[in-house]
Amino acid sequence: MRQASRVEEAGKRAAAEQLYRQILDEAPETEAAWLGLARMAANPAAQAEAYERALALNPENKEAKVGLADLRGDPVPGAWRKEVEAARLPEPEPMPVVKKEVVAATATAVTAPAADDHTETYEFTCYRHPDRGTSLRCYNCHNPICASCTNKTSVGYLCPDCKRDLEDKFFNASATDYIIAALVSLPLSLIAGYLVWRLGGGFFFIFIMIFIGGAVGGLIGRLTKKAIGGRRGRYLPHLVLVMMVMGVVIPGLPILLSAMAGSGGALFAFITPAVYLFVAGGSAFYWMK
Repeated sequence: MRQASRVEEAGKRAAAEQLYRQILDEAPETEAAWLGLARMAANPAAQAEAYERALALNPENKEAKVGLADLRGDPVPGAWRKEVEAARLPEPEPMPVVKKEVVAATATAVTAPAADDHTETYEFTCYRHPDRGTSLRCYNCHNPICASCTNKTSVGYLCPDCKRDLEDKFFNASATDYIIAALVSLPLSLIAGYLVWRLGGGFFFIFIMIFIGGAVGGLIGRLTKKAIGGRRGRYLPHLVLVMMVMGVVIPGLPILLSAMAGSGGALFAFITPAVYLFVAGGSAFYWMK
């Protein structure tokens, strides 16, 4: 109830309504939950039903009587309405009290307020981090989550598992698509990698590669995407990126072995492929998302 009340005070009507309904599913005799549901429900019929259930539990409940009367257009005693509105106002926080102690006739010492011994207590512990207390819950599965596990949405906080489940709806690639993507992107990457090793080396070509690499990576990504029918996979961008790395490493194995043998000039030859892989890989990754 405390969490539902806090969500209601924050103005999140849909999330508060969901929490009140969850409480009523577990404890349908909770009068306060029926009143909260009546305040948060968007449908007048649902509001009236909730007020009636609250009255069935407590026929003297003035908030339910006032709510029903407002829905039906009936007159309400002014004293009842003021009493209901006063009950909804938050209680003011008590002012801290400072104690004064007279030390001497000419001097007065003011004792400092006692240290705040109040330690914040949490209702739950994060289901992914049991050592972290929290008062937050996922609005979808209602599991407790800590601040580092939250994913903020327009209706509340979402846990990582529910976020992943929602994202899975957008990924429709099959295992065959992964195989096709590898078979298409690897040959293209090998051709591009061979040309980079064959033509690269000068400073001018390194500069040009900053602009050409993006176009080459985009071409590899678009052709691979077209080969699998435009379907999306969670790990397809990573797979194509690995194929592009292999497309650069395999043609450059002789130079790589030469560099491992201690040839200083061979190390300079890695600059152009590295620039190409950085630019082209990012472009292909973007097109495969």
